[in-house]
Amino acid sequence: MLFLRRLTLALLCAPVLGMTVSQAATPQSTDSLSLAEAIALASAHAGDAESSRGSVEAAVQMAVAAGQLPDPVLKLGLDNVPVTGPDAFSLSRDFMTQRSISVMQEFTRSDKRRARAARFEAEASAADAQRAVGLANVQRNAVAAWLDRWYAEQAGVLLGHHGHPLDLALQAATAAYRGGRGTRADVLSAELEVQKLRDREDENRAAIATAEVNLARWIGTDASRPLGKRPPLDVPERVRQLALTDFDTVPEMAAAQRDVTLAESEIRSATENKKPDVTVELMYSQRGSAYSNMASLNVSFPVPWDQGNRQDREVAARLAQAQEARAKSEIIRRNTKSMIDAKLAELQRNLDRLKRYDASTLPLASAQADAALTAYRANTGSLLALAEANHRAIDTALERLSLEAKTARLWADLTFLIPLPTAQTEPAAKDLK
Repeated sequence: MLFLRRLTLALLCAPVLGMTVSQAATPQSTDSLSLAEAIALASAHAGDAESSRGSVEAAVQMAVAAGQLPDPVLKLGLDNVPVTGPDAFSLSRDFMTQRSISVMQEFTRSDKRRARAARFEAEASAADAQRAVGLANVQRNAVAAWLDRWYAEQAGVLLGHHGHPLDLALQAATAAYRGGRGTRADVLSAELEVQKLRDREDENRAAIATAEVNLARWIGTDASRPLGKRPPLDVPERVRQLALTDFDTVPEMAAAQRDVTLAESEIRSATENKKPDVTVELMYSQRGSAYSNMASLNVSFPVPWDQGNRQDREVAARLAQAQEARAKSEIIRRNTKSMIDAKLAELQRNLDRLKRYDASTLPLASAQADAALTAYRANTGSLLALAEANHRAIDTALERLSLEAKTARLWADLTFLIPLPTAQTEPAAKDLK
């Protein structure tokens, strides 16, 4: 009788445990890994792999270089040396022979240099925006990995609560069969349920190990620490406010807008290239001692004789690229708005479903298990029916946990659409100016 009372108590408590475990906080320790800490670790661990500052620094340095005048050109010459006659190869007897040295400098127009510098500054800004996109992806992936491990562990807790009642049910079925009060079919059914549970536990342990490996990819060795409490799955208010800023703060949208700015800066640079620059050359020529030395001043500039097929074509190409960048920016804006609206709606539906699970579905599954237990006590129900009712209650709890995990992923995608500020989210170009 003591054994049957313990079995009854275990089967009665199992649905209740299954209903509440998905909402219970993970046991806390002083060294637990919170979600916020995982985000900070992932941002720092990303380093140059996902958030390189190299392209930003390169563009900033090129912007400084593009604003300078070209290097002067030093020329050395030997002109009009006779090669025949009595003065052949003499450098001093013929009055036309001269040794010359000159300095030539191209004076690039200041507007053109500013346009070129602005183009590289826009490139640095675009690279910094892409770096922000990379950091946002890092944070979202780290959060997803943290949540995957958290929910895998919660599923393990549920399965663990399910194991003891099944073992007791198998023992009871075996004892009843040996005492002539049960059937071999009940024993085999109980054994099958135990084996199914063992297989699910093995699958869950593999899922936990995989989730820990995936988390380690983003945060390193800290992935092995116990996890802290999951944050509440509230609809993020800042996501609701994004529409007021036309999604300008979303990294993908900001990157698209900076690509437009880069394309427009290339238009200005191409337009400035239509205007020729002046090159000045100062030359000093030395002749034989019997003749005077000479000085020369030369001014040269290109003649754009076919602008329609050269410079104008380049400007037209830049205009087309800018139009393409604007079109891509508009597509990204529309896609971002559609994605946010769809995920917000799905998140709200899932939150409503979770409330329904807690208010109705799980209590019904628990009540069904209670009814099966009552029938078993009254000898009007079988042990197999009691085990199946308890099994359905645990499955329902696992279904709820799976829905909550899916909802948490939606919550993470929306909450971390804009990366949380860390040392790595500071603009890279700020430190280089």
